[in-house]
Amino acid sequence: MDTEDKGQSGYYQTIAREFLARRGAPFFLSPRDQSAIASWESRRVPLRVVLEGIGRAFDGLKTRGRGTKGISLAHCDRQVDDALAQHLDRSAGRRNTAGPRPRKKDRARREVEKGLHGLAPDDREIARLLEAALEILDAPKPDEAALERIDSEVEELLWGRATGSEKGAAEAEARKGLRGRRPEGIEAMIRRQVVKELRAGRKIPHVSLYYY
Repeated sequence: MDTEDKGQSGYYQTIAREFLARRGAPFFLSPRDQSAIASWESRRVPLRVVLEGIGRAFDGLKTRGRGTKGISLAHCDRQVDDALAQHLDRSAGRRNTAGPRPRKKDRARREVEKGLHGLAPDDREIARLLEAALEILDAPKPDEAALERIDSEVEELLWGRATGSEKGAAEAEARKGLRGRRPEGIEAMIRRQVVKELRAGRKIPHVSLYYY
């Protein structure tokens, strides 16, 4: 399954990329994996909760010294359910102590505003994109496809600015355990890791509501 398939939702693509980056080869999704994502999406499990569950599952494998090849998304299902239960408990606590739970677009707006204020003064291109995202988030019903496009444009800018050493470090990490092979899809894996680290280092938030 090509995780760059533009016919899939941003929710689907993000989960697929995270899972494949964590697992390594083989770099495709099985029908069972695709069904797991479809189930989470139909249940409206927040994207950040799914990613948290996937992270827990793979961190657990690493702690136990187990390999990741051959692992399916079904292996992460229990951890996703646990993360969802904790998310709902936290949300219930906020409702009881701090009034109504903020809407997704309000949380997104706060994060985007924070990221915008933290940018370097000369980082005009990313500032322009974050400002555009704020305008979209001001609408009663934000255009989610437009927000996804902005996230993609930010990713393009960050990837274009990545240094050779940053890309090399990500490739070295991706190649661990591959025994010199260069499987199909490793370029996307390297790109994803580089962009993820640059976002984190510069505190540039996602703008898509899938992340909130």
